[in-house]
Amino acid sequence: MVEAVVIFGATGFIGRNLAAWLSGKIPRIVAVSPGGALVNGATEWVAMDRLDDIRPLPAEAVVINLAAQRYDASRFEMAQSDVLTTNVEIANAVYRFCINRGLREVRAASSVAVYEAGLVVMDDRRPVDLNLAPNRNEAFYGWSKRWGEILADLHQDRFGVSTISFRLSNPYGPRDSLDPAHAHVLPAFVMRALAPSDAFVIKGSPKIERDFIFIDDVCEIFEISLGWVGKTAAMNLCAGRTNTLHELAETILSILGEERPIIANEESLQGVAARRSTNASVIEATGKSSFASLREGLTPTLAWYRDALASRN
Repeated sequence: MVEAVVIFGATGFIGRNLAAWLSGKIPRIVAVSPGGALVNGATEWVAMDRLDDIRPLPAEAVVINLAAQRYDASRFEMAQSDVLTTNVEIANAVYRFCINRGLREVRAASSVAVYEAGLVVMDDRRPVDLNLAPNRNEAFYGWSKRWGEILADLHQDRFGVSTISFRLSNPYGPRDSLDPAHAHVLPAFVMRALAPSDAFVIKGSPKIERDFIFIDDVCEIFEISLGWVGKTAAMNLCAGRTNTLHELAETILSILGEERPIIANEESLQGVAARRSTNASVIEATGKSSFASLREGLTPTLAWYRDALASRN
């Protein structure tokens, strides 16, 4: 049994959910964040610039790197270089911490953005060709995650630090952003549906396809992986199926019991039309073959958002 984990990025969406998920299962959960804020489920909290304050850890402790600068929809273009430099600095700091503390196991949140542009199906059983550019609209973020995976291989070779990099595809669930201007597509849709309106408006093409994975599935996979020792690999962490943005809106409105018309610009297509990911590697490695459907994951997500938004008013 793993006695301790250190979660970098513990105040982020995945970090808050993972700390709560592991609470009661892992005796010591150290939450690392920019300011050392309290995180429910964690047993200790420390700021990123105060890592020396962390008491000695057992050699078997696992470091989980979920820290990243997220896209800010309100300043998408101007934030690109910040995304790249910040994420690279975080990855470097995580591995420096591991070396200084003699820790040998890392679990990291990578992204399907590492894949080259033009792929309709992203298969983790084939290597990523770093000579081919990632999708232009997410290139800075994609390169930052590529660098994280490169660092994983370098530290395995030089220092014996093993890393499992999970390439995430649109995780969603409770405890995500409550600011529509800064939220990703699914939480933005949820908040739009919960706001009074005569119609639900999709800003862009309703035909865009994405693989949405529920946060409980993400947390379960991370938990299972804590028991792996000496393995360095990169694998997709996705549901293995896609839904269009129109289907996403329909499902949200159906759960809410509303019959609002869905309005969209059929001709407007920005970004990649379809992003499909295989999940055979993670199924083989974990034995988990069942992932929450969109309706199964959206039901608790909508309930959390309804309560969280109500408490703000």
